[in-house]
Amino acid sequence: MNSLVWIKNRHVVSALCAAPILFSCAYASAEAAAPAAVEAVAAAPAEPAPPYTLSFNLGLYSNYMFRGVALSDGPALQGGIDWVHSSGFYLGTWFSTIDPDYAVGNHQEVDLYGGYAYTFENGLGVNFMGNYYWYPENRKADGKSIDSFEVSAAISYKLLTYTYYNVLTDYYGARDSKNADYHELKVNQKLPIGDLNFMAKVGYQNTRNLAGDQGDYAIGLNRDFSLPGAGKPIEGFNAGVIFTDTFNVEDQEFYKSSSDRDVNDKKLTFYVKRTW
Repeated sequence: MNSLVWIKNRHVVSALCAAPILFSCAYASAEAAAPAAVEAVAAAPAEPAPPYTLSFNLGLYSNYMFRGVALSDGPALQGGIDWVHSSGFYLGTWFSTIDPDYAVGNHQEVDLYGGYAYTFENGLGVNFMGNYYWYPENRKADGKSIDSFEVSAAISYKLLTYTYYNVLTDYYGARDSKNADYHELKVNQKLPIGDLNFMAKVGYQNTRNLAGDQGDYAIGLNRDFSLPGAGKPIEGFNAGVIFTDTFNVEDQEFYKSSSDRDVNDKKLTFYVKRTW
């Protein structure tokens, strides 16, 4: 088995939106024996909203797909926390369960990321991010940690987003593999029927001095929804389905797990997630 069978091509991800809303009210009361004229009680001034938002997400996926590769062998639990400042800076963390047979014995992946995003008045958007892929169990490949650090730059306009990714460290522990990169073009569109959201993407992975070059594509539909609750709906849910496949695979052996699973086979992934 190639020692690189754990390579990480991850997705993304995932998992699940909504923020609870707090209501406040002020009221005045009077004694029964008081004069008819009731003194109005001035409402306390509302506190200004903080210059940041903090959100949480959690989801269940039938597969953890990342850049055409199934990093889980079956269902994956995923979730995260995101802090976003009004200036455009953001920090976050995200986790997923993964297949230990493809990750040299590691069972979890944790991403630690931060960056800056801004949208100009003409609708053009930019996003710069650094992402550290951390495997807490620290199971190694040929004596090297598979933890990796990747930077990315994205530009978006209306429906389209192009993102360039570059791994500044060795590619998940593989020696002499720095600067492996990935190009991705994605389209997102709200459909006029059924409140459905449409997503499609195509990407190409260059593994630098390794035999893992390949292209991938995905197409999917998803929908936001709420559940009935006591008094008001529980919002922030999203569910969807995504079809993923690969093409122009340089060496299929590169994409086999230790249990001989082809991790880059075509997949149909179902998921449900919530953000609050």
